[in-house]
Parts: sequence; C-alpha cells; structure tokens
Amino acid sequence: MSRRPEPRLSPGRLTAGRALLDAERGGHLDEALEAGGVEERPLANHLAYGVCRRRGALDLALAAVADRPLQRLDAPVLVALRIGAFERLFSRTPDHAAVGEAVELCRALGAPHASGFVNALLRRVAAPTEELPRWINHPAWWAERWRARIGDEALGAWCLRESEPPPLGVIVRDGDGAGFAARLSAEGLTVRPAVAGGVEVPGALWVAPPFGRVEGLPGFEAGEFWVMDPAAAAIADLLGAGPGQRVLDACAAPGGKTLRLLAAGAEVLATDKKVNRLARMAESLGRVGLSAETRRVDWEAADPGVTETFDAALVDAPCTGLGTMRRHPEVRWSRGAGDPAAMSLHQRVILKNVAARVKPGGVLVYAVCSPEPEEGEAVVRAFLQSAPEWSLDSTLSFAPPEDEDAHFAARMTRAPNAV
Repeated sequence: MSRRPEPRLSPGRLTAGRALLDAERGGHLDEALEAGGVEERPLANHLAYGVCRRRGALDLALAAVADRPLQRLDAPVLVALRIGAFERLFSRTPDHAAVGEAVELCRALGAPHASGFVNALLRRVAAPTEELPRWINHPAWWAERWRARIGDEALGAWCLRESEPPPLGVIVRDGDGAGFAARLSAEGLTVRPAVAGGVEVPGALWVAPPFGRVEGLPGFEAGEFWVMDPAAAAIADLLGAGPGQRVLDACAAPGGKTLRLLAAGAEVLATDKKVNRLARMAESLGRVGLSAETRRVDWEAADPGVTETFDAALVDAPCTGLGTMRRHPEVRWSRGAGDPAAMSLHQRVILKNVAARVKPGGVLVYAVCSPEPEEGEAVVRAFLQSAPEWSLDSTLSFAPPEDEDAHFAARMTRAPNAV
C-alpha cells in the first residue's frame, strides 16, 4: 500500500511565521520578510501584516475556544494559531487549507507536539458575534490614553485607517511630482499629490496599493525617486536649508531626510550610531546620485567626537515609533505604556549634544515618529528650559494622521549672540 504523501507547507506561510516570531523578539517585520524569496513575498506580506493589523480580534476569537490562556502558549504555537485564524476569518483561504497549513507551520516552527492542539482549536474558531470596539486591534494602554485626548470618534477613525494597507509615499528627486505621477499612472497605478497634515508636500506623491515591488517601479534604478513618508519630507523642509548651508543630520539612517536636504542644495554631514545603517544609507545615496559625508557618531556619548559647527541641524531622534503603526503594525505589540517616558531620557541627551554643534543664529529641528507627548512636546520643553539661548519657532504635529505617519517636530533658533 502506498504511503500518503506528507503535506507540504507553502514557503510564503513559513516566511510569514518566521517573520512574526522575529517580531515577537523585537525585530522589524519588513526586514524579516525580505529574507524570503521574491515569489513567496506577496503571500508572506499578506499574512504577516494581516496578523499584526488584526491581532486583537484574532486573539479574542482564539481565547473564546481555547482551554488555556493564550499567554501561556509557546510563541511558535501562538504564531501558527494567529496565521490560521487570520486565514479562516479574514482571508479567502478555504477552511480546510487554512487549518492544514497552520498545523504544518506549527511543526515547521519547532512545535510538532502542539500540532493536534492547533488543529482542534482552529476547527472551532469563529468570528466574534458582538460588535467590537474599533480600537480592538491596538493595545489597551495606548487606546485609553488617546481616547482621553481626542475622544471615541476620532480614535475610532484613526484605528480603522491603521487596519488597512497604507499608500506608498515617494519623493521625486527633481521635484516634478506631476510629471512623475503621469508616468506612474501610465503604468496603471493610482497616484495623487501627497498631502500631510493638510498641506501639500512639494515633489511628493502617494501611490495607492497594490503597487507591487518598489524596485519594479519606473525610475527606481535610475534614482529618480526614493520612498519616504511625505510628512517626514515636510519635517526636513521645516529646517529651511538650501545652497551654501552646512547641515548636520544627526540620526540620519535610513537617509530619507538626508536625501531631501541634499536635493534642496545643502551640504550635509549625515551621522548614525550603527555602521550597518550607514551602509544602507550609502546605497540609497548612490542610487539617487547624491553625495553626503557620512560618519558613525553616538550622540549619547559623553564626547560624541564632532567638533565642527553647522548652520542648521536635524535631530530625527530614536523613538518608540508609535506613529508608524500603520506601516509597521508590529510596533503596536512590542511597546508598553512606560516606553515613551523611557525613550525621552535618551532623546534629551541627544538633543542637548546636537544643539551644541549649531552656530549662533542657526536653526535646529527636533523630530520623532511618535505622537506621544513624552517624546515630543515634553522633550522640547525641557530642552528650552535648560537652554535659554534657544527659542521655539514652530511645531508640526501629524496626530491623528491621515495617510502619513504620526510625527512630531519642533523648529528652534539659537540666539545670534549665543556663546
């Protein structure tokens, strides 16, 4: 009698499972997904991002049929369950295929002992019958603080937007957004001028999904554009840098704001703490055909080692990234209520050290891709209280966001007679 062939797990599901496991350990979903092959990436992206964007609802459905708390399950088992539940409840995968693939994924991720448990649970899982809060797919601590700030209606609209795939932001190198939009439209893509915070960003476009691989878009290889949130471009523009100005981009990688400053004609020193991030930024500079001096610098060090002074400086500080939850949905599950305050301790040191390298009369922009006041307004307020030679010019806030990420930025000027 011939043996029944062993079920074969699809590579896309395995890539998604591994990426979600990596995200559980604090990794970045997009970087983990890049490890998969090009052919399997669409399925892997669909599953991994879908699970992160629907995790609250998935866990609620799974908990309703589980005989033990989900937090007691091993990470590989929980990842397999979430992917299987997502396929059953939010995808078009046939039920038998969703269950079978999840069982095989559980085995492939190193938990064969739990395959029967996964099979039984997924056969019983069903969508909740009651109406769920619109913020069910966001951590409770975050939802509660923003409900208090902006109310149920605004928060609900924000959370619903973050459950959908975001558009792609692109910055056109020569600034001719209309011309480049026409080229993309001719390829069948849906394109519109980028508006961030209610203001159109020059040379920036939104490309609606699905847009395929970025590398396959017209003009990518020729360096005619780079991918960047238009709100981040607006923050770089806030510096007001141009030809003849020497600018410090203190936490520069991955380099989008550096490119924006260079395209405006500024001379830029781009620094970052991590060598590998500087290397990736150098690749982007080379593709676009712009050049900047790059240097490894730790701005939290007692002596960062930068001795020259600059006409302007940009501090795009390391942060919780809570403003990027639509583009990076894994972030919402890897942060806690105390993280914004904890990050602010690092941000204050960086801001102080960078500010010391700005000439009298110079400009400083502080920015974070987080809407949390502890990382934005509070950091700027503490800095201004400790540095009377600096004054606040203006702020930008993108919360609640539309298509852009929820950034915060502040522009400050140093007194001309400062010493």
